[in-house]
Amino acid sequence: MPDRSSANHRVPHMIDSFLAENFRLFDRLRIDRLARVNLFVGKNNSGKSALLEAIEVYASNASPRTLLNLVKAREETWSGKAQVEFRQLYGNPIRHLFLGHELPRIGERGVVLGPIDVPADQVNIITAAFRVASDEQGNLTRTPVNQTDLWETDDTIELALMARDGERFRRIMRLDDDLERVMRRSYSSSLFEIEAKCPIQVVPTRNMEGRKIAKLWDMIGLTDLAEEVISGIRLIDPHITGIQFVESTVSLRDERVPLVRTSLSDEPLPLRSMGDGITRLFHIVLALTAAKGGILLVDEFENGLHWSVQSAVWKIIFRLAERLDVQVFATTHSRDCINGFEAAWKENENLGAFFRLDTNKQGQVQARAYSLDTLTDALDTAVEVR
Repeated sequence: MPDRSSANHRVPHMIDSFLAENFRLFDRLRIDRLARVNLFVGKNNSGKSALLEAIEVYASNASPRTLLNLVKAREETWSGKAQVEFRQLYGNPIRHLFLGHELPRIGERGVVLGPIDVPADQVNIITAAFRVASDEQGNLTRTPVNQTDLWETDDTIELALMARDGERFRRIMRLDDDLERVMRRSYSSSLFEIEAKCPIQVVPTRNMEGRKIAKLWDMIGLTDLAEEVISGIRLIDPHITGIQFVESTVSLRDERVPLVRTSLSDEPLPLRSMGDGITRLFHIVLALTAAKGGILLVDEFENGLHWSVQSAVWKIIFRLAERLDVQVFATTHSRDCINGFEAAWKENENLGAFFRLDTNKQGQVQARAYSLDTLTDALDTAVEVR
């Protein structure tokens, strides 16, 4: 029987509870208790992916690169609202990260993300405006202005997205600048490098990019964690003996591709040629090892994975998450995935948590927590929990 007393064991970076206000479709989403390994279910457009994004923004300390990558990933960088002049800040694509696809007005609360009862550790994202002036020596000064001053015909007003940390404010990015130019700078300027609260790895619905996978493998390829990854993908093909990344001979992007060595062939095979399932599993387990001491986010966990391996995969996730001090947040709409999670949770009762996202009568997204017993009963009686 698992030791329930260890349920209170928490490392500093772990998120025990989570609040998401004014982010995406969340007016005020409150999750009172999180665990080491957390699985979220819900109907389409219930907010599962948005919740993972909220956690990523929080853990990244509202990194400008993270914010820009999120709107880029959802193809929200197009100009849906005509921006006649730069002060029409409400057309900036970053607005899609806010409730109702609208940036908050100057002085409004904005996005709030983080632990429910620890305001000092929350991330608060707001908008601000400054009148820029220079003195006789050419030194620039920025003076905050209110919402009304935005509409003055004064070209010296700057608009900015700000992060508030306690009583301190940090500028995330200019809102009156061309977004494409801001995105280019985000990958080359050290000004966009914000220290995250902890390591973060994200496995999206369509898996990670090749360059990132190669980089993560380089981090662990010569450590015992590499064997953990290889052991994981043996769930699908027990004949695998090793993995190596080599330069692609056809790619124009200078990429490396993973080759798999098996006991059944003298010739290494491309990982992708062995199917979507083994590729998905490789990405998940590799990302988990690379997230050591931090957070792993997996959207649509079940993609490509056959129902017969779901339980074994989840057991690996629980074991490695505990060993490597990683907090896992995953989503699914697969009953097979839920069954596999429930089986692994039974063996690690103090480590798991399960939630269903749905909408209440007021149209607000809420998270309903299931105990292990409640989830087991629902699955045994074929009650719909997805």
